[in-house]
Amino acid sequence: MPRLPGDRCSPSPAALAARWSLALLVAVLGGGVPPAAALGCYTRIFSFGDSLTDTGNYVRLTATSHSPYGAPPYGRTFFGLPTGRASDGRLVIDFIAEEFGLANVTAIQTGTAPADFRNGANFAIISATANNGTFFAGNGMNINPFSLDTQMLWFRTHLGQLERAAAAAGQQQNASSGALLGGALVALGEIGGNDYNLAFSGGVPRETVRGFVPAVVEKLAAAVEELVGMGARAFVVPGNLPFGCTPLYLRRFGGDAGYWDYDASTGCLAWFNRFAEYHNQVLTARLDRLRRRHPGVTIVYADWYGAMMSIFRAPREQGFTNALRSCCGNQTVPCGKPGCRVCDDPSTYGSWDGTHPTEAVYKVIADGVLHGPYASPVPLAETC
Repeated sequence: MPRLPGDRCSPSPAALAARWSLALLVAVLGGGVPPAAALGCYTRIFSFGDSLTDTGNYVRLTATSHSPYGAPPYGRTFFGLPTGRASDGRLVIDFIAEEFGLANVTAIQTGTAPADFRNGANFAIISATANNGTFFAGNGMNINPFSLDTQMLWFRTHLGQLERAAAAAGQQQNASSGALLGGALVALGEIGGNDYNLAFSGGVPRETVRGFVPAVVEKLAAAVEELVGMGARAFVVPGNLPFGCTPLYLRRFGGDAGYWDYDASTGCLAWFNRFAEYHNQVLTARLDRLRRRHPGVTIVYADWYGAMMSIFRAPREQGFTNALRSCCGNQTVPCGKPGCRVCDDPSTYGSWDGTHPTEAVYKVIADGVLHGPYASPVPLAETC
């Protein structure tokens, strides 16, 4: 792979960091009611997921291992410094939070007290899977990853802390899970993609991995059921991305006779994208059943796949001149490692580091979910 143009890994100008720091300061200390809350919309966001949603948990928990996600040039586009996000800037969850006036949805491992989570909490963590280690052991895989079970455990503990804090403050109206969850938006994912990524990278036959899909979807459905039982009334649940378009998959499987069937219209690996479509079909059918079972609950399917494919089908129309290339790092020096290379303009690239999208891609996805057409049954912004 040719070396990418641009500068060596370093933070962007300090003014960008100052802008974001000021925004956080206002959100945390400014007082008053957030704009969306004043309109009677969502009061908090509780978020679950993997590296597409993690805003700092993985870096905090793996500080001694020198995670690349905590090193420059991660974060350079918007924040001006690494934040633990696996991108150059904001993620979909950041754009959703901004839409509803709930900036600073704090990563659960970075806060220390209930006051740190006035706008919600993010339980997502890089490398997370939907299923736990027992599932993988039963399928001959010796891994014990962070899973949705772990995040739900963190969530139950956090919810109990919020309830006790409200009771101690004499706010009995907020001292129950129903009160805390009834006005919240639950962002459940994206999660499940790593169940497949780990299997494919470990050489598990692709039809065996296809058999994982029902189990992944049922883990998501079980989480929805539990959260509804606690009092949650609004969800946004994303599907899988078209990972047949990621530089990592194109490089790793592009020469494999079993996977090389390129989509001539996009340059992506068609089999992997059909796999993602299958996952999304199973998920949307399961969400339909959940809607029928809980007619008073809003469950929005976020079509991340469709939004991202709109880029790959017509990249230049949206300003992406390097849709299938990564901006940061190469096969010799990965992004976030000393001496890595970074492109001049990440907004023209589909991938930031070979695995994760750029902020520009996340913005396209978020806009499509919030305002249409990549959400069903209605755009997310129309749910409140």
